[in-house]
Amino acid sequence: MSEHSSRDFIHLVLNKIDLVDLIGARISLRKKSSHNYFGCCPFHNEKTPSFSVSQHKQFYYCFGCGAHGNAIDFLIQYERLNFKEALETLARQVGLEMPNTFQRDNKEEIDSSLYTLLMAAGGVYQRQLRQSKRVIAYLKNRGISGIIAKQFGLGYATAEWGSLLNLFGKTAEDKRKLLQVGLIISKEDGKCYDRFRDRVMFPIHDKRGRVIGFGGRIIDQGEPKYLNSPETPIFQKGHTLYGLHQVLAVNHHVPRVLVVEGYMDVIALFQHEITYAVATLGTATTAFHAQMLFRYASEIVFCFDGDDAGRRAAWRALEVLFPLMRDDLQIRFMFLPDGEDPDSLVRREGKVLFEERVIAAMPFSQFFFHALCAQADLSTMEGRAHLAARGLTYIKQLSPCVFRNVLLEELARRTRIQADQLSQQVGSSAAAGAIPVEALLPKKSMSAPMRLAITLLIQHPTLVQCLEEPLPPLVLPGFAFFMRLIELCQQNPQMTTGSLKEYWRGQQEEKYIEKLAQQDLVIPEEGVKAEFLASIQKLLKIANEQSIQQLLSKASLEGLTEEEKSHLSQIIRKKQGSIET
Repeated sequence: MSEHSSRDFIHLVLNKIDLVDLIGARISLRKKSSHNYFGCCPFHNEKTPSFSVSQHKQFYYCFGCGAHGNAIDFLIQYERLNFKEALETLARQVGLEMPNTFQRDNKEEIDSSLYTLLMAAGGVYQRQLRQSKRVIAYLKNRGISGIIAKQFGLGYATAEWGSLLNLFGKTAEDKRKLLQVGLIISKEDGKCYDRFRDRVMFPIHDKRGRVIGFGGRIIDQGEPKYLNSPETPIFQKGHTLYGLHQVLAVNHHVPRVLVVEGYMDVIALFQHEITYAVATLGTATTAFHAQMLFRYASEIVFCFDGDDAGRRAAWRALEVLFPLMRDDLQIRFMFLPDGEDPDSLVRREGKVLFEERVIAAMPFSQFFFHALCAQADLSTMEGRAHLAARGLTYIKQLSPCVFRNVLLEELARRTRIQADQLSQQVGSSAAAGAIPVEALLPKKSMSAPMRLAITLLIQHPTLVQCLEEPLPPLVLPGFAFFMRLIELCQQNPQMTTGSLKEYWRGQQEEKYIEKLAQQDLVIPEEGVKAEFLASIQKLLKIANEQSIQQLLSKASLEGLTEEEKSHLSQIIRKKQGSIET
C-alpha cells in the first residue's frame, strides 16, 4: 500500500469516528453550544471543566493544561497507545480492517498466547506468596505494605525445581512456550527446570499492563541477588522500564519521571507517595528508554550513586540523551549520598526531604559543563581549545534550537572564543538566534487577512466551497500554505480540523495547525462565512495592487505589450471602482 492510500485509510477512519462519542464514552461531557462540549480534563486534575471537544472540528483542547488533538491523539494520550495501536482501535470500532501496511508480522498471534502464559505464571507466584509466612514477613521487614505488594503484583517462586514446569509444561509445545518466555531453562540433556526458585517475584509490565517478564530477588543468601527474565520476543530490557505501567495508571498527567536502578527503589518511592519513579532493568539508559519517557513527561530526573561509578554512569546516560534534547525538555541528574539508594534514603528522610533533592537535581547543561571542565585545564589556551573541541563534538548532535544556542554561548564564555566562531564550527547560523520553528509561516510578517483566512479554513474546512474561482498568485507569507490547504479541502469534502492535523502529523505545519485550531476568533457561527469571504476580498485587492506595481515597474523599464496595457487599465479601473464603492 502506498503512502497516499495509507493516508486515505487514516482519513476514512477519522471521518467515521465522532470525537464527542469517543471521548464521551470515557469522561463526562455536557453540551455548551451547538458544536462544543465541555468536561473535566482527563489529563490533569481540575474541578472546573476546561476540556473542550468540538464536534464540528473533531478536535479537543484543554484550556488548563493545553492537551489537544484529534481522535488518534486522544487514544494515544488517554490509553497510552502508540499511533498504530490507536489507529487500529479506531478502525475496529468503525468496522474497518487495518490494511497490510499497518499490520504487524505474524508473531502477533504467538505473542498473545505468551502474554496469557506470563499472566498465568504471575497469578501462581501471587498465590504462593499469600501461602508463605516467611516471604510475607520478609516483605514486611522491608517496609512493603500489602497494598503496595498487590499494586505491583508481587509474588513468590518456591524453591521447587519444577513448580511452573509441572503446571504449564505438560506437552512439548507447552515447554517450547515456557522456554520462549524464559520461565524455564533447558539443560544439555534436554531436561528442563524452573528459572526462578526461592525468590520474591516482581512482574514486569508493558505500558498496557500486560506481563512481559519477571525479576526475582533472592530472599536469603545467594547469587545473583537479582535475576531477570532473558530477552524474549516480547521482552527487551533496553525497551522496558519497570514501574512505568503503575506510573501511568495512577497519574493522568505525569509531571516528571524519576529514573532509578532497582525494583525496590520504585516500590519504596510509591509507598511514600512518590508515584513517578521507574527503573531500568539492569541496563544503562537507552535512547529507546528516553524517547518512551519523553512521550509522557517533559521533565526527567535520572538518579545515580554519588561516587565515581555513579558519575560515569550519569555521563554515559548524558551521551545517549544528547542528540535527543529539545527546548521543551528538562533533564536533570540527581546524585545520592554515599551508601544510600532511593529505597534507604526515602525511608530515612521521608517524602518531603527526598522530593527536595529531586527538585534540586543538577540540570543537564550544568552537569555537561561540570564533567567537561573537569577534564581540561582552563588556565591554558590548550586546555580551552580541548574543551571547545569536545564541547562542539556533542553540541553538533543537536538540531537547531534555543538550547543549542545557549550551550554555544556558555561554551564561548568558558573558552574565551567568540560565539559566532563556534557557530561556524557547528555549521549553522542557528546560534545567531534564528529558530526555524515557524519559518514556513512567520507569524509577525503575515498579513491580517491572510492569517484570518488560514485560521478560518483550518477551523471550518467546508468554507472552501465558497471559493468560486482560483485565487491569483500572491507574494505574501503564508500564501503557499493557504493554497495547499485549499487544495486539500477541495480534494476531501469531509475534511475536518482533526483530519488536517493528521495530514501533517510530525511536520512543522502540524504545530501551526494546532495553534490556529485553538484560536478563539470571537466570531458568531452565522458570521463565519462572511468573515472568510471578506478576508478573501482583501487578499484579492492585495493581488491587484501587486499586479499594478509589477506592470508599472515593467512599463518604466522596458515598456508593456498591448495586452499588458489593457490588463493594467482593467485592474486600475477595478481598483478605482472598489474605492468608490
